[in-house]
Amino acid sequence: MKKRNVYAAVVGGGAAGLMCAIRAAENHPDQAIVILEKADRVGKKILVTGNGRCNLSHIGADANSYHGDGSGDLINILFKKYDPDAVLSYFRTLGLLTHTDSEGRVYPLSNQASSVLDVLRMRNSQLDIETICNTDISRIQKTAEGYEIVTPELRLFAKKLVIAAGGKADYAGRNSDSRELMRSLGLSMTKLSPSLSPVSVKSELLKSLKGIRASAEASLIRDKRIIKAERGEVQFTDGALSGICIFNLSRYANRGGCEIHLNLLPDFSYEQVERELTNRFKHNASCGEVFTGMFHKNIGLALLKSCGIKPSSPCKDISLKEIKPLCRHITDWRFVCEETRDFKKAQVTAGGVRLSEIDPHTFESNRHRGLYIIGETLDIDGDCGGYNLQFAFASGMCAGDHL
Repeated sequence: MKKRNVYAAVVGGGAAGLMCAIRAAENHPDQAIVILEKADRVGKKILVTGNGRCNLSHIGADANSYHGDGSGDLINILFKKYDPDAVLSYFRTLGLLTHTDSEGRVYPLSNQASSVLDVLRMRNSQLDIETICNTDISRIQKTAEGYEIVTPELRLFAKKLVIAAGGKADYAGRNSDSRELMRSLGLSMTKLSPSLSPVSVKSELLKSLKGIRASAEASLIRDKRIIKAERGEVQFTDGALSGICIFNLSRYANRGGCEIHLNLLPDFSYEQVERELTNRFKHNASCGEVFTGMFHKNIGLALLKSCGIKPSSPCKDISLKEIKPLCRHITDWRFVCEETRDFKKAQVTAGGVRLSEIDPHTFESNRHRGLYIIGETLDIDGDCGGYNLQFAFASGMCAGDHL
């Protein structure tokens, strides 16, 4: 087994790890920096973010965009120096041109995620940062001089160690569950759960709605209390609800004991919906025609079925008493969430190393000097829209500047 000594070892070659290694190498040009990556190449998750366009930041990112115990305080401290403007300014020095859409989401000007990874890899090469891929870490041990990292082929002795191994989310086929390594270092962690993912729900109607999208206000309900509400496009899939607004509810919905309530006409009061629907039943021949021009045909059919109304039934035979439940479904269509720990479709992981374990000014461990923990490994996750990559890059910059 080979033995080597380096100044810093970065475990994980994702967004946070790459950025951290680059900044560390810039600050210590004469020191050896090495990245250890489990996958066959670095940055694989970057390539699939933003539907392949890489939504690398959001100009409106602030403490309200993040979740996790103590996340607000950490983000406020971090973004004093490493806010979206600082991250994008640094990317500009690397040669990346970007554009911002009307919602504040930032993308590479090429609209290709590969452009983001390319500039990071190019800078990595310019700085002679060694990258070792296809490597599994079997053990990490604190030593008097730093850290010993053991892989099947190598014993690496590093003065500084950065854990940027990500979480259990497997959206890009890059599951990096580092819990045992964290626990071996005595670090406490919160329970992991999938976030920014479709939410599995119990409904016999979803098969007929597969692939259909609808604008709605989605509310997550637990114990008759609204936990979180989002407006946006909901996508119906076989066995689950999806779409950005659902992703932003998933952090809480995947824990079970919840319902998602959809209001398909959030800009209308219940009274307005009832008047509209009553009028439509008066002026159409069959019930199957009532929702023409209002919803996708299959959504209309599903609503009718949920209220026990046959599409072929004459409208004149439907009473106001039968119309009222239909109005309630339109404004409050309920889906019972199924508890799940399926990380395969999740974009990020909720939970991780407790934020109380690190110094928010440097991301260094409060327990072990020379140990830094960044990115998705920590108990912090953001909303959908570039917030998670913004945190990954910002935390990587911060740690890299303090190594």
